[in-house]
Amino acid sequence: MIDFSTGYTYAEILRQMLEQVDDSLDKREGSLIQTAVAPGAWYLEGIALVLSQIQQGAYVATASGQDLDYLVANRGLTRTAATYAVRQGQFNVQIPAGSVFKTVNGNDSVLFTSGDLISTTAGVYTYAMTCQTAGEIGNSYTGQILPVTAIAGLTTATIGASITDGEDEETDEALRARYVASFDTAPFGGNISEYRQAILAIPGVGGVQIYPANIYQGGGTCLCSIINSDYAPASSALVQTVQNIICPADDSDPYTPSSNGYGIAPIGAAVTIVSATQLTVNVSADIVFAASVEDGVNTYGDEIRAAIAVYIQTVAKSWGNALVSNRISYPVTVYISRVSYAILTVPEVVSVSNLTLNGSSSDLTLTETSALQQIPVLGEVVLNE
Repeated sequence: MIDFSTGYTYAEILRQMLEQVDDSLDKREGSLIQTAVAPGAWYLEGIALVLSQIQQGAYVATASGQDLDYLVANRGLTRTAATYAVRQGQFNVQIPAGSVFKTVNGNDSVLFTSGDLISTTAGVYTYAMTCQTAGEIGNSYTGQILPVTAIAGLTTATIGASITDGEDEETDEALRARYVASFDTAPFGGNISEYRQAILAIPGVGGVQIYPANIYQGGGTCLCSIINSDYAPASSALVQTVQNIICPADDSDPYTPSSNGYGIAPIGAAVTIVSATQLTVNVSADIVFAASVEDGVNTYGDEIRAAIAVYIQTVAKSWGNALVSNRISYPVTVYISRVSYAILTVPEVVSVSNLTLNGSSSDLTLTETSALQQIPVLGEVVLNE
């Protein structure tokens, strides 16, 4: 395959063109011949760049953006669009549907629109509030919000717990990974691959573990445990959303998933959707900083914590991956050596000792069974200098 990304620069093309001219003629820079062919070399470099872009966009491994969308469509896949965060807003008076409020966080401020009344307790009215900006930006802010819509008698307005997390548009890397995974096992008739594909396509879901009948509660049952797109325990609202899509309850028994095939799950399969349980990972370590560093813990503590958090999230991202394709086993381990390495990526750290995870100097293995599924979340980080 021709590689148009190298060897087709203006200088190289010009050199090759001038090589075709007899050496008895003047072809030095500024000569009549060099001046005549140089524009052609410049134009051909542009053609080579276009051909390189076409070539890169022709293969899933190198395509990006819309080119990748066209390629994965051959497998029936589409890029997951960004979704809008839905949060709980609390007010001292009832507010009209469609009222607009603004968060108080500077350049990251977003607008929320009020929806249905969720509950009323001791004079506090709780509403579903939908962010007007799609993506994760609507997930983070908690606290006071200011009314854009005038509301009589309003003195208190806050936004708090998440109902449904907002999710950014699926990245090229995530879409490419889904495309590659689609070749592992064909989704068919309620097999594990079909459950994975269906559940991971639901906005807000970041991972899933699937436990079939022989591991869960016997014939006709299946358990699917999910986490949210931030790789943390899913909210009850997200769990209910997935339950209703995959296997809703029968009207005669609204609390039990029905095996009658009202959702995506095949007839005869009663699928229960649950959320993983958070396991807080507390880290303690003795740190030696470079000789030039003063008060290293206060100066670089946040940077060290961020490095550990990146590793913990890496573990969380693999939470739903089986050990091997034909075995129901989801090993999730926080390795103490990897935590140590994460700390050492901070250049000012010279050494790490007495490192513990939840008080132990051993690797931390999480419980992943049909009875309990744990997802690691970084807790307290104690650094001693």
